[in-house]
Amino acid sequence: MQLPDVNASSEGYEKITDHFQGAVEGWSDAETLTESQRAAIVEAGAIVAQAADVLGSAVVTWRAAQRAATKLRARYGIRDAILDMRIMGVSDAILNGPAMRSHGNPLYKQVFQEGTASEITESKIREEPDLAQRILDRLDGLDDFQGKAAARASLHQAIKKSMAARDALDLAEAAENRAGDAEIQGRLGVRAALEKAYGTLRAAFPGQRRLVESFFLRRERTKKGPKGSGSAGEEG
Repeated sequence: MQLPDVNASSEGYEKITDHFQGAVEGWSDAETLTESQRAAIVEAGAIVAQAADVLGSAVVTWRAAQRAATKLRARYGIRDAILDMRIMGVSDAILNGPAMRSHGNPLYKQVFQEGTASEITESKIREEPDLAQRILDRLDGLDDFQGKAAARASLHQAIKKSMAARDALDLAEAAENRAGDAEIQGRLGVRAALEKAYGTLRAAFPGQRRLVESFFLRRERTKKGPKGSGSAGEEG
């Protein structure tokens, strides 16, 4: 018996369990078998079918979780782009107001302590909402000036939406990781089920290794070309 590779895809595992089920169906009504042998085949089939169902369910959940996380990553990326614009809006409001067009002005540097607005917007995407919140807090410490209220309101709204999007993404990625772990466990469960089924069939068919092996899909071997040649099928 050849077990599937531990790192084989779920599709590969499904192909193996489908082959096993087909062999069960093919042998279950064979007139050459005894009732006890037929019962052993049914038992082995149930063992593998149960594990295959668990894997199939895990795959469906994992793929749905992957898609959900992918959508939320896109959503968070859009929120990041909007947050960038709002940070630049605060920068412009200060530069056009109390900072008098100087990034070196103490009032500008008081708000943008981690760097200029363009430097902040180049920071890591997951860290930017927290940086923006600190900018907002320091902006609140400045005296009122023309354009401050509008810039503050826009940044505040963008921060809230970015943080909400980030929280949703964190939850989706955690779900994706859990689903991925379950899918791995599902594959390992299939391997264990195949081993158990193999033992059941060997006990029911002593000395009939070829019959037992017919339940297990053999991995295709890579054809090798003659020595000194390139890949299989290439002419020297």
